[in-house]
Amino acid sequence: MFQIHDKLNPKIKRNIKVVFFALVGIAILWLITRGQDVERIWKEFLGANYLWVILSVLAGALSHVLRALRWNLLINSMNHSSKTSTTFYALMTGYLANLAVPRLGEVTRCVTLTRYSGVPFNVTAGTVVAERVFDMACLAGLIVLVIAFQFTFLKEFLDYYVFSPLMALVEGRIWILILLGIIFLGIALVVWKYFKNVSSQKSGLASKIKRQFMGFLRGMASLVFVKKKILFLTYTFFIWVLYFLMVYLCFFALESTSELGIAAGFMVLIMGSLGIVAPVPGGVGTYHFVVIITLTELYGIAPEPATSYAYLAHASQIVMVLILGVFSWMMLSFKKAEPKTGKMPVQ
Repeated sequence: MFQIHDKLNPKIKRNIKVVFFALVGIAILWLITRGQDVERIWKEFLGANYLWVILSVLAGALSHVLRALRWNLLINSMNHSSKTSTTFYALMTGYLANLAVPRLGEVTRCVTLTRYSGVPFNVTAGTVVAERVFDMACLAGLIVLVIAFQFTFLKEFLDYYVFSPLMALVEGRIWILILLGIIFLGIALVVWKYFKNVSSQKSGLASKIKRQFMGFLRGMASLVFVKKKILFLTYTFFIWVLYFLMVYLCFFALESTSELGIAAGFMVLIMGSLGIVAPVPGGVGTYHFVVIITLTELYGIAPEPATSYAYLAHASQIVMVLILGVFSWMMLSFKKAEPKTGKMPVQ
């Protein structure tokens, strides 16, 4: 059994994982709609005011443009450059890839930008990780703010869905976690000591790995060395404003959710973001589950309208990514690949 697994082609393994997690997502969708009035869900969906949905989609599209502009700031801080259009196309092809295989998008956008702008892959990868870390910090900050301002309102919900499951997961396993942490630190120390004495100027696998890793670290450091910090923070602020509008504007598309306020918008944004992080293609199932739970348990929305909202908000953004992703892929197909330099032009 294990020998067969070991002999599997990596591509086959990846496809098996994709199919498995896709089935998990579909199973979650089935579980959350089981027992509901499907006819009412469909009626709510068809009766939606799609003007608000279109505005939500436009907010999402604009957020991606700002993400491309912000990504370019990080790339420029590493003394490389890329046209905004090329960066945007690379970003959207990455999002398109994420719909098929979770986390593939990050690699795809880096490979694409390297191919069409000539920016070294390790630099683009470093900037993507730096961007992700920064956005996760923003999300964590948003979670803290929402909990701080609505703790009394959220206490029972958090106890039941967050704190209790976490305590049950950690209970009796704390020493295992500590041991794993010590082992990880030990391995990291050994690897660091080994590569410390390896010259990145020589040929050979170890030197190549060190060069790639150093380039990756430089990309990570782009957050510190970004030249236009105020502009970077401004882009970030408006990206999150647009993320919020993607959620909030969709409330007005359905009569049942049209009375929900700004606080509900932030809560759905947070929970939906956590649902998208799950290793399921496009967040199918996990996004719907957390959004429906949030709307029904926290805000008293009936299951059917809550389900209609989750489907509407998710499907509209998926369609937008499909359209922009395919468009970007087509535009890139007309571009000529660049040599791997991507250096800033001499002023």
